[in-house]
Formats: sequence, structure tokens, C-alpha cells
Amino acid sequence: METIFVFFIGAIFGSFINASAYRIVRRKDFIFERSCCPVCEHQLSFLDMIPIVSYFLKQGKCTYCKNKIAKRYLVAELLGGTNTVVCDSITGSIEIKFLYFIILNLLLFMSLVDIEIKEIKDSYQLILLIVATIIVSTEKWSINNYIGMIIISLPLLIIALITKSIGGADIKLFFILGLIAKTEGIIIVYLLTIVLAGGFALYKLIKEKNKKEEIALVPFVYLAFLLYKSFEKHLLICLTIWLT
Repeated sequence: METIFVFFIGAIFGSFINASAYRIVRRKDFIFERSCCPVCEHQLSFLDMIPIVSYFLKQGKCTYCKNKIAKRYLVAELLGGTNTVVCDSITGSIEIKFLYFIILNLLLFMSLVDIEIKEIKDSYQLILLIVATIIVSTEKWSINNYIGMIIISLPLLIIALITKSIGGADIKLFFILGLIAKTEGIIIVYLLTIVLAGGFALYKLIKEKNKKEEIALVPFVYLAFLLYKSFEKHLLICLTIWLT
């Protein structure tokens, strides 16, 4: 019962994060402006905005104009709930759990922005770096924190300088996440990112019939990190077995 409650609270945050990302990209007020349908612009009532529940009760359609509601709303709420459950399961103080809550939800926000405009502001990355530094400072620094920062990001930087095929935001993201995931953790996150992004690219290639399209990488880095924090112990054991 507690897990369900935690998940629902997270889903509320996921809904707010999705609305914030949607409005910030379009330069709209995301604090005081009332929520409305993006198609008919009818203001939404409380019953229209219950995370997850409203989507299924309304059968994925707007109550007023009957147009389909974009699945990103449901997905963001589900991921917001998952973020909170994962943070609640992390071993450590309530402060550490809260800091990871900020990181995962900021990654969700950055993912939604990246999907739309393929661009991430340095200010978002700076906040992420500050929170990551606080976590590491609380847990004590080690050589693995420093190695984690460069073991993936440095090779990617070299490749980017040579081929211009990797975005700077993606490199910075691996640098920051490497700080808290450490050496083994960031390797796992990188491998999961390749699998997730590669699978999606293959799907798009088949569906779009060889149509070339730029893929936002931040969402896959976020999902990879979320999976890593969800199954950290098991994934570290798998990596150890694979390397030996």
C-alpha cells in the first residue's frame, strides 16, 4: 500500500514535469497558467488531471473536443511514479533519497525537452552537477568517482571532436552521471544506453523505411540510469561476471 502511495505522489510530479517541459519549450508560463487541452485549449478540471487515472477513465481522449491525448502525458506520469519508487528503495538517508529524486526527475525533464528541440541548456546540467557533487561529498569521494567521470565521457569527447557525431550535452551527462555511478556503474549505464537507443533506432529504421532522423539520446541515458538504480546490485554482479 505504501509503494502505491509513493508511486502516485511521484506520478503527480511526473505530470507537473511534463507540463513544465511542454510550456518552457513554447515559452509559456508553467507556474500560474491553468492547464488546458493543447488542441481545443479548454481549461481542464481537477477530474481531468488525476495522474494516470484520468487518462484511462477518459480513454486517452480530451473530455471536451474528443481528440486523442498524446501518450507522453501517460508515459511521463508513469516514469514520475517509477522515479519516486526507485528513490524510496535506495539505501541511505532521507537526504540521499531526496537528492536522487531531484536527479531522476531532472533527467526526466531534460529528456522531454530533448525529444522536442534536441537541445539541453547548460543550466540544467549545472544543477545536475551540483546535486551529484553533494551526493558524493556526503558519501565520501574515491578514485572511482574520478574514473567514472572520464571513462566514458573522455572517449566520447574524442570521438565527437573527430566525427562531430555526438552532442556536447550527451558527453556532459555521462561525465556527471559517472561522478555518482562510479566506474562500474557508468559502464553499465553506457551499455544500457547503447542497447536502448540502438533498439529504438532499429525500430524507427524499419518503421520509417530507411528514413534518416536525428534521435534524442538524453531519454535513453535517463532510462539507462533509472534501470541501473533500480537493479544496481544485480547489474554490478552481471558486469563482474562478464568481465571475469
